[in-house]
Amino acid sequence: MSFGPPPSPFTQSQRVAEERRSRRAKVWGFAALVLVAVICVGGWFLIAGLPGSGDSEADSKAAVAKQAPDDVRETVEKRPSGTAGHMVASVQDRGAKPDQNQETPGTWATDKVLVKGNGDALEAAEINSGNEAWSQDLAGPICAWTKHVTVDGRTAIVFKDKKEDGACNQLAFFDLDTGKKLWQVVIPWKEFGFAGFPNVTMTRGVVSSAWVKGSSGYDMKSGKLLWERKETGKCRAGGFAGGKNLLLRIDCPTANYESIYKIARIDPLTGEERWRYSVSEGVGLVFIVSSEPAVLAVAAGEAGVSDLISLDEKGKYRATVRLDGGHYEVNCDDAIVYSAVDDCSDIAVGGDQVFITSGEEIGGSSHQTNRIVSFDLGTAKPVVKFEAGPDQLIYPVRMSGDKLLAFRTGTDNYAPFSLVRLDPRTGKEEPFFYFTVLNEAKSLTYTKFSDVVVENGRIFFGSNMVRGEVVKGKPVPQWLAFGVGSAG
Repeated sequence: MSFGPPPSPFTQSQRVAEERRSRRAKVWGFAALVLVAVICVGGWFLIAGLPGSGDSEADSKAAVAKQAPDDVRETVEKRPSGTAGHMVASVQDRGAKPDQNQETPGTWATDKVLVKGNGDALEAAEINSGNEAWSQDLAGPICAWTKHVTVDGRTAIVFKDKKEDGACNQLAFFDLDTGKKLWQVVIPWKEFGFAGFPNVTMTRGVVSSAWVKGSSGYDMKSGKLLWERKETGKCRAGGFAGGKNLLLRIDCPTANYESIYKIARIDPLTGEERWRYSVSEGVGLVFIVSSEPAVLAVAAGEAGVSDLISLDEKGKYRATVRLDGGHYEVNCDDAIVYSAVDDCSDIAVGGDQVFITSGEEIGGSSHQTNRIVSFDLGTAKPVVKFEAGPDQLIYPVRMSGDKLLAFRTGTDNYAPFSLVRLDPRTGKEEPFFYFTVLNEAKSLTYTKFSDVVVENGRIFFGSNMVRGEVVKGKPVPQWLAFGVGSAG
């Protein structure tokens, strides 16, 4: 395992830098994207942008809603004072076997560390220094995880037990800053053919897991079992989505091997069902994009997600946003094995709107581009759109208070990447910082296949799988994750 900045991916020769700077000056005439220099400093690649005023302390405090330590965090990000981006941490691996895939599930970050799942281990790198913070070997490979993190920096994973024929039943709760395992329990899961692994999620004070025949909730502080549900009849627990609320997808197979899907809101403290919504028959698959407000992504055809459905606080139907046969895109992981029913990328929900991307387009002079479009969850009508611009693509990451954080990438090898903040009320865009990524690490920025996390004013990218490679008898370092922050 290797930590910190690698020797080459963020370093370029001065000649190439000068060529890129010259090309940028021709491409961009508007002031917001003027880049005045490209600087290589100690192996860290910097792009110097326009000075940013940052957010005032008063604005930052006003935007933050008070959360308890065991709440699932909803960090409101403060815009940095400078728009020059540099790498702040990275995790690489030389241990992947040649020509074999190695799963690397889960990417998390706090103000202190970047943490990456890597097969049967967790690896952490310190922010800014890039040094190894800690590593934690597990009894078996990670088989379920949650993207959620508590306000005080804790999260949950499930890993296999080598002593019990590789059963995916070891649920553990970790402190991300220190790597300390706070507790571990055995969930009553047994393998059921191709039914898939259990899943795990979190709501305030509770860690919950669902598997084919049931589900359970555990006290976040002690790991004590709070409740257990058993599915009866032909229906089975499809998986939980957490956050502000706890929603359970219930899968009920039919005689022709299809399924009828139901969504239930579960009380995280008692396991009691508060309401249930039945999805129309004929739907191929259902994902839970948001638990509060409840937003579902459904695949009604054979080409992926076709519609978004919004529900009210009582589980009643509100509206349907139709994706117009691929004109808009929502990417959800439909892998059979991993039961992550909330694993959808390039979508965010907030302010009673859902934010998604348009399909990629080829504009004039073959300029590739797209846009973010929001829809009202009550009426399904479009509200606001944000254009990526020529030779750029833009993707929603998550909400930050009442504003949207988005990742913009260049498609022409000259436009920089950037983290930006979008205001749905005014249509205004504010840059956090600009940065560039070279080929060795660029695959991690493909949002459809990688984790993207924004936390403490930084953006992090993590792979879900790497493939071992050897050159001249020596293993090639494989990028697992890296993070970028403001150099200002």
